[in-house]
Amino acid sequence: MSRVVGRSLLLILFAGWFSPAGLAASVSLPHPAPRGTITIIIDDIGYRYTDALALSLPPEVTFSVLPNTPLASELALSGHAQGRDIMLHLPMEAHSDRAQGPAALTSDMYPEAISDTTRQALLSLPFAIGVNNHMGSRLTEQWQPMQALMRTLKAHDKFFIDSRTTIGSVAEQAALQAGVPVARRHVFLDNQLDESYMQGQLDRLIKLARKHGSAIGIAHPHPQTIRFLNQALGSVSQYGVALTPVSQLMQQPSVPVADYARKEARTATTAPR
Repeated sequence: MSRVVGRSLLLILFAGWFSPAGLAASVSLPHPAPRGTITIIIDDIGYRYTDALALSLPPEVTFSVLPNTPLASELALSGHAQGRDIMLHLPMEAHSDRAQGPAALTSDMYPEAISDTTRQALLSLPFAIGVNNHMGSRLTEQWQPMQALMRTLKAHDKFFIDSRTTIGSVAEQAALQAGVPVARRHVFLDNQLDESYMQGQLDRLIKLARKHGSAIGIAHPHPQTIRFLNQALGSVSQYGVALTPVSQLMQQPSVPVADYARKEARTATTAPR
C-alpha cells in the first residue's frame, strides 16, 4: 500500500500540481503583518488512493482521517511524518439515509457504547490530537450522545471541531460543559468543485478571519480541491492572514462559536449531513 501512496506522490511532483503561480507567490515581496489566521481541515481522508494528493498541501493544513478505512493508517502516518496535525473524522448518524461508515456513532447507542466506539476509533489513529464529526446532522442535535462523546474526549485530552452539518447542533455546548476545547467550522470550501466557487469560499474565509481574528474552513481530498489549494494558499498572506495549524488555533483564547458563522450554518445542507 505504501508503494501506491509513493507513486501518487511522484505523480504530484511531476504532473504540475505545484503551479508556477503558487511558486511565484512564495517569493513575492513582503506582505503586511497578519490580521487574522485561517485554519483548513481536509477531512474524509482514508478511502481513495487519490487522497494521497493531499500530502502535497502545506504542512499547516490539517488532515482529518476516517477510522478503519483502507488508507487511514497509511495516510495518517505519512501526514504526521510531514509534521502536520492529524485529527479523527468520527462518523455520526445523519438525517439522510447515507451510510456513515465504520465506527459510526448512532442515536440508538447507549452512552457506554458511544464512549467505547470513540475510544477504539482514537486508538486506531494514535496521532489524532482532536476530533470532528463526519456527517452527524441527527446525532449532533442530541444532548445525551454529545455528553457521552465529550466526556470521552475530555478523558483522552482531545479537542472537538464541530463540522456544523446542522444549525441545531448542541456539540459546542456539550463540549464547553465537559471542559473540552471546542471550535466550529465556518466555511465549507468545496461544496462545488469549480475554481471560481472555491475561490469565493476562500475569500469568504479570509474575510471572516480578518474581521474576527480566526476562521476555520473544511475541504475534502478531491483532486480539483487539492489543485486549487496548492495554487491559492501560497498567496493568502498578501491578504493579511496566516495559514495556521489547528493545534495552534486551539491554543489561542476561545474561538468565536456562535455569531459570525450563523449564515454558513444555514447553508450546511449542501454538505454531507
